[in-house]
Amino acid sequence: MRQFYTDSTEAIAFENSPPTPDYTLATGYLRDSLWEAKYIERSKDGQRYYQETQRSLYISLINGYYTLEELEVYENYTSKLADQIFKGNWLTAQQTCLNLPTNGIFNTTKKAEIQAYIDEYVLNNY
Repeated sequence: MRQFYTDSTEAIAFENSPPTPDYTLATGYLRDSLWEAKYIERSKDGQRYYQETQRSLYISLINGYYTLEELEVYENYTSKLADQIFKGNWLTAQQTCLNLPTNGIFNTTKKAEIQAYIDEYVLNNY
């Protein structure tokens, strides 16, 4: 898992290992404040993704692709996953999506699309 590293000028890197020998692991207050900022960033990213997917679903409803009943079933069925994403709990959401069986609108295609997005996010941000 990535860590924060700093050099003598307080330059910060978020990497799996120190980017160069000049970098050392950030500790103490600096590390804690950087992790807090990363947590806030992940939460905002989760809220943005959730809103984008919800908007897309409702546009599909307006265009007659889904019924209101189908959307209600989908939202209830995926509510735990949606909550995890919205809160920025991407690692938990990754496992939840992987283990959630398909159902209705949450079909193989939709599940694979969401799982791929989460997997890529985790790869690039953890």
